Amino acid sequence: MAVNDNATLVIGSGNYLTAPVGTAIPADLLAPTTPWDNVGHTSLEEILSISSEGGEATTIGTLQNKSLRTKYSARTETIAITLQQFDEKGLKLYYGSNAEVLPDGMVGVPSDPEPTEAAFLAIFVDGENHFAIYAPRAEIYRADDLSLADTESLAGLPIGVKPLAHGTNKWTYAITPLGTVEEPPAG
Repeated sequence: MAVNDNATLVIGSGNYLTAPVGTAIPADLLAPTTPWDNVGHTSLEEILSISSEGGEATTIGTLQNKSLRTKYSARTETIAITLQQFDEKGLKLYYGSNAEVLPDGMVGVPSDPEPTEAAFLAIFVDGENHFAIYAPRAEIYRADDLSLADTESLAGLPIGVKPLAHGTNKWTYAITPLGTVEEPPAG
């Protein structure tokens, strides 16, 4: 693999967006248009993490070869962000799409919450580079318990985005590579 200085990433800014399931990634990542909708303010300190479950290896053998093959279980991944906007939309992403808005404007926390199902897009900007994570279908729901720790920082709602297969796709999410590799001149 060649060293590619243009393929490094230092996040200068970013946004997280949702749209109806199956919405295509926008042609211009710096100016996504309707139906893409920004989720709001997110943490500057905890930008994004991706964790996975599954993928355990099982060695399968025969009497003649104890380690003939390796089989791997299915793997699911969760993208974690911290939403710092406690408006109706943000609260419904955290507490469930079926969280009811009560007559006085409060959001009622459902006893049997349902994740929000939507297309998801994360866009990060590093100068001229743009890096995106795109899932045409994902379940969005709380990733951890709510904890209000202190009076000196913004409170956050830990949100988990679980990419799911969409249609005939054999993938659950896609990422944009950075930097183009130039071929050395011939001769």
